[in-house]
Amino acid sequence: MAGINADLNDEHADDATWVLTSSFCILTMQSGFGMLEMGSSSKGHEVNIVLKNIFDVVCGAMAYYMVGYGLSYGEPSNWFMGQGDFFVDANDGDHMDTGLIHSRYIFQFSFAATSTTIVSGCLAMRCRFLVYCFYSFYSVIVYAFVAHWEWAPNGWLKQLGVHDFAGSGAVSLLGAMNGLIGILWLGPRLGRFDGTRLSTDIKYGTHDKKL
Repeated sequence: MAGINADLNDEHADDATWVLTSSFCILTMQSGFGMLEMGSSSKGHEVNIVLKNIFDVVCGAMAYYMVGYGLSYGEPSNWFMGQGDFFVDANDGDHMDTGLIHSRYIFQFSFAATSTTIVSGCLAMRCRFLVYCFYSFYSVIVYAFVAHWEWAPNGWLKQLGVHDFAGSGAVSLLGAMNGLIGILWLGPRLGRFDGTRLSTDIKYGTHDKKL
């Protein structure tokens, strides 16, 4: 029996290690999004763009920890949403189970942050920083429902046979639709059509030239 428990503990540890490694790889996309947005925006907005990407992670982590993970994968659940495990409330009596659940939270949060950051480029030079902070918090909650529909065992899209292996729907399509709505609502970027278009001189040559 002790040998079986040891094997199970090793499997949990291996799973958690792989999940956390994958999460790190996904979260590094935040820096790539930041460089892409700086390269496609006017001079003088670089700091604002970097701060927006940082707050995507900060606000997103809080929102997904408090509410998002429970809405996505909490138990009990129905076809529309999860209804438990808020604040990633794992089984306190099983340390291995607790560690695995928290590693899964980090992994799923990395997808949520990516979906939110996709919109960052669309809203660059279109809204104030404080407004975007509220959006970062809200957007993760929206993502949580879509993630449940596609990836939870009893989500309604999952029951219809939808397969989304890397987030093309729950992450990329959702982020693109949110970005399109933001563009239509806020209008053109600052100075785009009023005759005062801002300079686009290359400032960060190490990545701007490639973009």
